[in-house]
Amino acid sequence: MIEMTGTRTVYGNAWMTVREDTVRYPDGREGIYGYVEKRDFALVIPRTADGYWLVEEERYPVRGRRLGFPQGSWPPGRSGDGEALAAAELAEETVCCAKTRS
Repeated sequence: MIEMTGTRTVYGNAWMTVREDTVRYPDGREGIYGYVEKRDFALVIPRTADGYWLVEEERYPVRGRRLGFPQGSWPPGRSGDGEALAAAELAEETVCCAKTRS
């Protein structure tokens, strides 16, 4: 069994926390595990008869613009169910309108 020997928060902001645990493996070797902890979030995969909707966004880690699906979490101080969050993200990031179920 892997034993945790320590933990520390490496980084944190309103959307996520990065934690690093030091561990000891059964054979005595030591290592680290990194974790990204996030609040609830929605990943929306909008599909129409013609295909899927993607958003193009600037992605700092890869130094360029990339395509992806709309996603995100509630801003600090706001909350709601998953369907409401998905609809909000879709409306915020695309020109597509999310329909609510009746």
